[in-house]
Amino acid sequence: MPRVFISSSFLESGLRGEEFDLDPDTAKKLTRVLRLTSGEIFVAFDGLGGEWECVLTSVNETGKSARAAILNEVPGESAPRLHISVAQAVPKGEKMEFVLQKGTELGVQEFWPLLAGRSVPTFEDEMRAGVRADRWRKIVQSACAQCGRADVPIVHAPCEFVTAVDYGTNNSRCFMLDERGGSETLRQSLTREALVPQDLNRVLDAAGADDVEPPRRVMLLIGPEGGWTEREREWADRYGVESVGLGRSILRTETTALTAVSILRWEAGDLG
Repeated sequence: MPRVFISSSFLESGLRGEEFDLDPDTAKKLTRVLRLTSGEIFVAFDGLGGEWECVLTSVNETGKSARAAILNEVPGESAPRLHISVAQAVPKGEKMEFVLQKGTELGVQEFWPLLAGRSVPTFEDEMRAGVRADRWRKIVQSACAQCGRADVPIVHAPCEFVTAVDYGTNNSRCFMLDERGGSETLRQSLTREALVPQDLNRVLDAAGADDVEPPRRVMLLIGPEGGWTEREREWADRYGVESVGLGRSILRTETTALTAVSILRWEAGDLG
């Protein structure tokens, strides 16, 4: 069944039991791209965790406008045990889009595009950075529609290294993935100090209540193709960031992010 993101402002009247207008982009996607006609069913999600089965009630002849009505609410899934933020040094080409798409599928809640010391892409002004961030937000919306997520990850505006580190070490655990390798691997660090204690995992699994307590917060710092600078390593150490590796292989920057996210979710019991 087709799934589309619809902002809460358009859904307000639908939640009151009234027909509501679809925004032009959604109307075009449903009627001109997916070829839905009046009376057909689709799923709408608001990016905040809400999801509803809807029906197209009327379609303009040109397909540029349409109206719909909510049929029923789709039950939501239990909350994840981890709130994962990925501070990804912006890579070349379309690699950032790949990280956003696949990271969304894997359950990342926040993305921080990072302007690291050795990042190749640069943003000459705030306007250009804002345009790029808006495009990235649309990419994660589309990824949510494809993979079945009802909550849309936050994509922050491109930021400096210190900004991301300051956020990542505030009431959360922060890992710097370093191609040099740290004193231990990410897996070893999680074995030494679990993100979600095993006794809590057992309680949550038995009760089926993942919302017993808020999800644990964790940030991953992923460096650029050229690696971290010594100054960035010094800053991370000063803030108490854990420097870790992923074993012997040196992974590409986009592979590093997705591998680390998968490890975190597996260790927390959110996968499998």
